[in-house]
Amino acid sequence: MSKPFLVLLLLFLAFNGKAQQVFLEGVVLADSSRKPVSGARIYSKSGTGQALTDQNGYFKLSLERGRNELLISHVAYAALKSELFLTKDHRQTFYLKSGTQFLNEVEISGNKGAVLQSNLNNYHLLKRADLEKGPAFLGVHDLIKTIQTLPGIGKGGEGNSGLFVRGGSSGQNLVLFNHSVVYNPSHLLGFFSVFNHNAVEEVKFYKSGIPSEYGGRLSAVIDIRSDQEVADSLRLEGELSVLAMSLNLKIPVTKKWSFATSMRKTFMNHSVWPIVNRLGNKDENSNQMRYDFYDLNFSSALSLTKKDRLFATFYMGGDDFGFDIRRFQINNGMDWQNSAASINWNRMVSDKVVMDHTLSYSGYRFNFGMQQEGFKIGVQSAIRDFTYRSALQFYLDQHQLKAGLELSQHKFKPNTPSARNGLTDFDYGIPNTYFADEAALFLSDDYKFSERLSVYGGLRLTWYRHKGPYSLTGKDGSVVAFPKGQTLSDELFMEPSFTLRYHLNKNTALKISYSKNVQTIHLIPVTASNFPSDFWMPSINGVPPEKGNQYSLGIFKEWGTSGYEGYIDLYARDMKNVIEFSGGMMNLFDNLRIEDHLYLGNGKSYGAEFFLKKKKGKLTGYLSYTLSRSERTFNEINEGNTFPFKYDRTHDLTLVSDYKLNARWNLSALFTLATGNAYTKPVSRYLIAGNVVNEYGEYNSSRMPLYHRLDLSAGYQFRTGKYKSVLSLSVYNVYNKSNPMFNYYMARGSLNSGRVSVQEKSIALLPVLPAINYKVIFR
Repeated sequence: MSKPFLVLLLLFLAFNGKAQQVFLEGVVLADSSRKPVSGARIYSKSGTGQALTDQNGYFKLSLERGRNELLISHVAYAALKSELFLTKDHRQTFYLKSGTQFLNEVEISGNKGAVLQSNLNNYHLLKRADLEKGPAFLGVHDLIKTIQTLPGIGKGGEGNSGLFVRGGSSGQNLVLFNHSVVYNPSHLLGFFSVFNHNAVEEVKFYKSGIPSEYGGRLSAVIDIRSDQEVADSLRLEGELSVLAMSLNLKIPVTKKWSFATSMRKTFMNHSVWPIVNRLGNKDENSNQMRYDFYDLNFSSALSLTKKDRLFATFYMGGDDFGFDIRRFQINNGMDWQNSAASINWNRMVSDKVVMDHTLSYSGYRFNFGMQQEGFKIGVQSAIRDFTYRSALQFYLDQHQLKAGLELSQHKFKPNTPSARNGLTDFDYGIPNTYFADEAALFLSDDYKFSERLSVYGGLRLTWYRHKGPYSLTGKDGSVVAFPKGQTLSDELFMEPSFTLRYHLNKNTALKISYSKNVQTIHLIPVTASNFPSDFWMPSINGVPPEKGNQYSLGIFKEWGTSGYEGYIDLYARDMKNVIEFSGGMMNLFDNLRIEDHLYLGNGKSYGAEFFLKKKKGKLTGYLSYTLSRSERTFNEINEGNTFPFKYDRTHDLTLVSDYKLNARWNLSALFTLATGNAYTKPVSRYLIAGNVVNEYGEYNSSRMPLYHRLDLSAGYQFRTGKYKSVLSLSVYNVYNKSNPMFNYYMARGSLNSGRVSVQEKSIALLPVLPAINYKVIFR
């Protein structure tokens, strides 16, 4: 490794031309509230420098000595022009005024340099306007669906709600909504996230070189923030589709205080599912589905002083699902709920120091029930978290330092079983409750050696423990009780992170990144289906934390004024102590020793990501493609031989396009194609005591059919006075491709006659579905 770094050092010395350049640093604030503006773009019209402001509104860029004409732009503000004559390093504060044109929210969102800069910082930056591009499922745009179009994010298949980032599982992603952890970020079937896109201002999606300020997951971080601006005017949005209705409201109380709320409620049980059930109601083997959900967001922004601001937020969302298998007279039901709340205090201590404190709460509960004739069974699980986080950020010449601490308390009830046969209730004993806490310190420095070379280095130090109260039941029925607060097991570990960025020229850059991550809580996969029946539990004796390393090397490029940008990113990662659940749903009823039903193994994945985006002209869009491999190895599975991960994707391609026909009409399309899920297929069958017994082949050696789908939509914008409205038409699965959610096998005939045939069946959820959506915005 010494030669490459020596070359970089020589290049750095050769091109470090500070003699003709000066540094401009400063802060961009909202003119009305004096709130920092993150994501604003500052660039010189001569093309000598450009930068994006961070979450504190801070930026720094290098300019030529002499006269410089700057332009500062942001999606929510009017553009600002400023002319400076610089002979030495200079610092200045800039103030942006709120934008007044509706169209500005769409047109400015594709800022030049945003993708190049954000990816060099190891994240994709998505704004609300980005979520509104491309076809919407049944007229509703969604955050998770947008992220799934990016390279490196494997599709779980039809009806799957998970994000499988670079070969990881869905439980290895840290999802934060205004600082609070969200354990199940999707409503059922993966068509919608729990985040109403009207309540989302921006999203930072990390999939490599995860910064030290984030901890607790192996694969990725999805940091979602609402608009924290103090509203200066009343704003009302209403949206109606065949699927759902939503209402979004911002109310200014004073010049320094405002409230905002977003509400969404579906009525699919009265629109979509009757149609789907009718189309599938062909014989006695047909199934019936019902499902609806709701979510509610509430926030308040308060500007205490010119340096202090408070932001409080609350979220709650719930789902209710039912699936009846008519052939066997089985009624399945699930309901689950997410809740999250946080309060954040941000203070600009000085023009070079920013302080941030956050107190947050996270909650999740899940209930499953199944009934066949007079027999009923059910499983419940629940999570509760409290977290305090404090951080200081320093802007010191070429350094951007960040230091902080994070304290978390967890309470888990992984599985509480119940069963009844007629009037008889089964006793499964006292369900286990797990308590755990974490204390973490983090420190990072983003050091800019020159305009060409910069290095990020971070370290996170975490102490984790499983503590009482806890009761452990032995196999002989004896019970050992641990009192409240007693440490049962603990571990101290370090998580380093490193990123090196080198600009070959102003439009091309190389990036090398490495991070080591540790995950102390586990998502236990219970079934092979795509339903949210999995549950969480913390690390305990016998179930150690998951650990992983990730390496990536990429080249990122913009093509001048042509409006194209893209990258190629190579990655490799290894994982230790990944978990599989042995058995199935029925093993959840052994709640006393759930760890006895877990397998520990290793995983690895590697691949190449390709991304090309066109952001100028009437036709815009992007192409993403991933070539990858993801494998698992467990001693207890497949005779210890390595096998493909269920969501291994050799090929994964997505094409998104948006065409602005004129000032009123907008057309968009999405095409996606991916290798099918891996699964284990029976290779032979035989009879034992009159029963059909399946003999299975190698684990995950078979594949579901190739997944592909085309979606189209068209939107027409009305503008009348102080409000605007948009009518959109969309078609999901245009050519009616049947993409199976899972396969099952059905036996027909009579064992007495010796004539039995077994047929492979599949369940596909959605045929071609047209939709209409109407949106109105008042100001």
